[in-house]
Amino acid sequence: MSEDEPAFEGRRREAQERAILRAARAGALVLFCDFDGTFSRRDVGGSLAREYLPELRAVLQERYQRGELSAWEYALELFGDFDFDAERLNAFLGNIELDPGAHRLVEWCRMRRVAFQILSDGFDFNLDRLQAIHSVKFSYSANHLSFEGGRWKIRPGGRNAECGCGTGMCKRGVIAKYRVDHPEAYCIHVGDGRVSDFCGAEAADLVFAKGSLASALRAQGIPFEAFENLHDVRSVLERTLQRGSGRRPLGSRASGDFQR
Repeated sequence: MSEDEPAFEGRRREAQERAILRAARAGALVLFCDFDGTFSRRDVGGSLAREYLPELRAVLQERYQRGELSAWEYALELFGDFDFDAERLNAFLGNIELDPGAHRLVEWCRMRRVAFQILSDGFDFNLDRLQAIHSVKFSYSANHLSFEGGRWKIRPGGRNAECGCGTGMCKRGVIAKYRVDHPEAYCIHVGDGRVSDFCGAEAADLVFAKGSLASALRAQGIPFEAFENLHDVRSVLERTLQRGSGRRPLGSRASGDFQR
């Protein structure tokens, strides 16, 4: 680290904090949150595949790693025509737990007039059911799942040919469209995965990251705020909004400073 870098980081963090405060006063803060492994404690699709489709999953993962499949093509070959009816899926979803800070983050956003949206490369059926199971309400963008004769029929929720993520629901695309509709928006992205979350993180003004997303951002030298659970995200943002003159930089906290 050069002698100038700490000073540069301090100025960047202070500028970021001022931008958050301006956006909050204007009602222009928006928080985009990944679902699988971020809002929920584990990945719904990944858990299903490991339990019910382990052999196919292993073969497809090898093809994906070789670059033979995009992320959406992987999902289509894995879950397209999956023989797993709605009743069995509902029972499976009953065992999916949310992050311990999920409910409070949604409520905090409502109280603070921060727009909140789940961005998921998973499926709308699962998100609708999990909202009912956990008595939580959120807007979302996701892929589509329906049933025909007990078999899965899936459709992408928002592919983006201009992005290299290859997912069925490109998070960069959703954030970019939101900016067009809300030019004053300050966009926060929260995620944990290097595949579907990385492009969303690149498109955001502030990123909270853990897991493989944090590793990927660190490798690219992209600043982020580390977190362990959604209580951390809410706490950092709340402290930022509460601080007045003489406030500390956004990243100054024990549970995870801005990282590169």
